[in-house]
Order: sequence, then structure tokens, then C-alpha cells
Amino acid sequence: MTTDERWKRGAEEFSAVTGLPAPARGDGYMADVVIDQVFAEIWTRPGLTRKERRWISITCACMTGTPIAMEAHFAGALRSGDVSIDELREFVVHFAAYAGHPRATAARAALDASWAALSEQ
Repeated sequence: MTTDERWKRGAEEFSAVTGLPAPARGDGYMADVVIDQVFAEIWTRPGLTRKERRWISITCACMTGTPIAMEAHFAGALRSGDVSIDELREFVVHFAAYAGHPRATAARAALDASWAALSEQ
């Protein structure tokens, strides 16, 4: 596979996962590193469904407590239709039992922000 084919595969997967158009190649870190590595190689591997990978990614983003990561993963899950708002709300409840209420509160705030932003569109 050529570098161009790999990037194209990553860009297509990025769009499928996030529900957004991929940034143009050469537009920085997201376009040149994340698409090439994460989306071209990790998200396209066999062995797990996209929904299973989605749950892993959401959990990891929530464990970091980083709002931008949580909001990006929640919004992508909702935009793509991989996960419903009800499933994500239940995820936060389950997440609280294992990661703690402070992290779950941050996750719920990010989910609410993502849902509100998508609902306005």
C-alpha cells in the first residue's frame, strides 16, 4: 500500500468515525499524524467492530478527563449513529462505578455539551 493509499484509507475512516469531513492532507497534526496512524492503522484493523472500538476510545477519553477528547468522541459517536444518547448516558452511570463520580461528572458535562451542540445543528 502506498503512502497516498494509506492516508486515503485513514481519511475515509476518520469521516466514518467522526461524521465529519477529513481535514486536508498537510493541514497539521490531525491531518498528518492522527489520520495516518490512528485512523489508517488502528481503526481499520480486523478483530473489533467499529462500535467496540468506539466504546474503548470513549472510555479512554473519559479516563483522561480532557473535555476536548471526551466531546470529540461523544459527538463522533452520536453523529455516526454508532451509539445513541441513551446508551451514552447509561455509559456515564456505569463509568462512575469504576472510575469515580468526579470523572463521571466531567464525562456527563462533556456529553451534555456534545448533545447540545449537535441538537442546535
